[in-house]
Amino acid sequence: MPPINAFWCNRCDFVFHGWGGTSYVIDDAGERIICPHPGERVTVALVLGENASQELIEARTGFHSHCVCADCLHQFQLDVKRDERRCQHCNSRNIQTVRETVGKACPKCKEGTVEEIETGIMT
Repeated sequence: MPPINAFWCNRCDFVFHGWGGTSYVIDDAGERIICPHPGERVTVALVLGENASQELIEARTGFHSHCVCADCLHQFQLDVKRDERRCQHCNSRNIQTVRETVGKACPKCKEGTVEEIETGIMT
């Protein structure tokens, strides 16, 4: 069972929403359905069918990474393998996943460092 960690700046009050991301499956209408952990496979089977081929599963599943816009600090989710890295709020391309910010300068204060902190919670 993976741990749930928190992400925040060690200097200011900036806290990242989420713990990294969530899996999703695309339904027949093209909508992305979040797959709650730890039942991701159950949700995929409900959406694609019990006998879905591995090829179909690979084509219609993905991962929404928790992201932050370094320009306006808007936080949102996107699939960095499928979606354009563009802020949904200000249209900036200066986007990072939460995990990409760890050990780097805080996007808000620019003085602190983003840290990944163990919460002690397991999924």
